[in-house]
Amino acid sequence: MSKKIIVLGAGVSGLTVAISLLRHGYKDVLVVAKHVPGDLTTEYTSPWAGASILTVADYNDYRLQDIDAFSMKEFKRLAEEEPEANIMFCPGVQFCENPPAPEEDIYWVKKLYANVKEIPKNELIPGVSHGYTFDSYTANVPKYLKWLVKSLTSLGGRIERKSFDSIQQVYEEFNDADIIVNCTGLGSYHLKDVQDHTMYPIRGQTVLVHAPHVKTQYYIDGLNCWTYIIPRNDGTVICGGTVDRVKKETEPNEAITKDILQRCYNLYPEITHGKGPEHFDIISINVGFRPGRENGIRIEKEIKYRANGKKVIVCHNYGHGSHGYQSSWGASAKVIELISNDRISKL
Repeated sequence: MSKKIIVLGAGVSGLTVAISLLRHGYKDVLVVAKHVPGDLTTEYTSPWAGASILTVADYNDYRLQDIDAFSMKEFKRLAEEEPEANIMFCPGVQFCENPPAPEEDIYWVKKLYANVKEIPKNELIPGVSHGYTFDSYTANVPKYLKWLVKSLTSLGGRIERKSFDSIQQVYEEFNDADIIVNCTGLGSYHLKDVQDHTMYPIRGQTVLVHAPHVKTQYYIDGLNCWTYIIPRNDGTVICGGTVDRVKKETEPNEAITKDILQRCYNLYPEITHGKGPEHFDIISINVGFRPGRENGIRIEKEIKYRANGKKVIVCHNYGHGSHGYQSSWGASAKVIELISNDRISKL
């Protein structure tokens, strides 16, 4: 396809959209971004992810379920066919503190995960309402981001480091672009012609540890607290975490680190071979900010006009919260659907 597309943002969402467009037949795709893979700054969300490939959709959020189901199929393919992507098959254990609503089907996740099984009440850990085991995947984030860049360039796409104050500035500078895809995450709060103030940062603090014997992912979901253990294929494990809409500190908090390690040890004592929370083999302590949005992901198309009157399509894809990786391929498919269909403006 001859249309020129600029993707604004080089996190997991922007890179995945660009690759999806190239796979779909678009030939001229350029990613422009202030930060690119390899950068380690709290302004850049993607490097700090876990990243587990599991849904955070509610039982009645069919839109996000559909997005995540699409992504799950692609991550399955990557795990089986693309070893350089560093996606690992990983069984999981999910506990939930809050009891489900009377009408809620807590096992709807069977639509997404393989081998979902209810954990019997007598096998639940203290303080939880219910739980289940399942099969899914995890991503080795640094290596996966490198693979995304390699895939982009091998398909003919390009990536440039450049920052902008507005989307108008993008389409005026790239005056031959037909389509702009906005994948700026929290940047959409600040872009002068977007200023989406339903966006909010969610501080996440994690601890990367060496624990090659851990081969299962574990989770406890609470209302204001998530505890998780996410193994990667290189013997490292992400321990978390926090879901903090208040704190804005970019440096790790020592008390929070201690709390995370205690919670993860309580969840799975074998992570330190039962020796206690002071025996973690710590590699790094990390802080990142997830791009939260009050109404979930914005996937919406607008028609804009340049100063010379020439039309340009702007398609938004941001607000992925804590699920940027697991919703990346499905959200990208929605972007392509929007771009390809003149009759719809929002999905």
